[in-house]
Amino acid sequence: HHIFLPAVPYFLRSSDFVVQFQQNQKSQAKLALVKYTFLLIAGSHVLACSWCFLAFIQAGNFGDGLLKRNNWILFWYNNNYEEGMINPIGEGQNLDRYILSMFWSIQTITSIGYGNISPFTRLEWWFGSIFMLLSGVLWAYIIGSLVGVAAALQVENELHRNRIDEVNVMISQFAKSDPTKGKYSSEQEMYDTDIFAKRLKKFIRSQKLTHKLSATNDMSGSFPVINSLSPEMQRVSCFMLVREHLELVPYLSSRFLNMHERSRVAKECMVLDFPPGETIRMSEDDSSIGRGIFVMIRGTAFATHGVVKSFSQRRRKAFVITAGQVFGAGEVLLSEGNVQSEGRIEVISFTRVLFIPRRAVLAALERNQKAWKDCARWKYLLATTSHLNGNDKAT
Repeated sequence: HHIFLPAVPYFLRSSDFVVQFQQNQKSQAKLALVKYTFLLIAGSHVLACSWCFLAFIQAGNFGDGLLKRNNWILFWYNNNYEEGMINPIGEGQNLDRYILSMFWSIQTITSIGYGNISPFTRLEWWFGSIFMLLSGVLWAYIIGSLVGVAAALQVENELHRNRIDEVNVMISQFAKSDPTKGKYSSEQEMYDTDIFAKRLKKFIRSQKLTHKLSATNDMSGSFPVINSLSPEMQRVSCFMLVREHLELVPYLSSRFLNMHERSRVAKECMVLDFPPGETIRMSEDDSSIGRGIFVMIRGTAFATHGVVKSFSQRRRKAFVITAGQVFGAGEVLLSEGNVQSEGRIEVISFTRVLFIPRRAVLAALERNQKAWKDCARWKYLLATTSHLNGNDKAT
């Protein structure tokens, strides 16, 4: 099999299974770990077969010749063999010979060297020296590579630790809460130093668990590699990331918009993370995120349309939205100043949403009048009249 050894990389690269496995791996560090593990196993196998073949050359066969002519197997047999143990002598003892050779190969590559298997003849000493030099190079290469892999796997943990340190430094600079004050209202509680510090740390931990290192991002913020792509590849990449979520908005789906139009919308989208207890306001004032469509990716929240002036009104109008639901698809089409165009989302659990800005929605509908005539205008009418019939559910 040594003759075909140089062809192994070619066969691996052309294998559908290997190509599919590589494409399914999200982490290049883990892929590299698999690669170097395979390299270590393959190198050990080749060395073991070479060492066993060396005994065969000297003995002429794997039968009685191993006991009649000097070789490393005979030397091991005379010094170590006992009844019932591994027996490398005999034509049918291929597995035992392979285990013995593999053991020598692994201890040679890893430089452990127990000494129970060693060269015996002049030829074996020469080849053993060469094998040890090659093994040393292979082992140094694998160790160096694995150190790099381990470092890469720790990058996310290191970034998280740095963010925690930055948050702690920032919290230390916060103005202290006034201990003489009594209970806060729900609005004032948001600005209490101790309460906010706890929320802040919990939010950072939640981001670590969901493998996301920023809270409010366009697509290039979530995936910085997008910035290194061509404009067309940037749009397509953004589209691939949010395609299934855009399908949930009827007039932005594949039924009305082509891929190029949807990719332009996707380029404007943002992925937003919100901790429990946070309120998202959908309006044009400076304290809100702005008007747009919210597509729930994960989490649970209460949502209300229009302006809510009292707790009882909020309780009556609020409804629950969860992953896979859309909020504001109709309201985003309403003109400025319309009370129904506003809304709010009160986050219950750690929530991630796809935010589609109003400007991107209007630009897409302006370019595609069919989407407006056949779908969006009906959403507009429903949002306009929903307060008249008491229907405040998501549109």
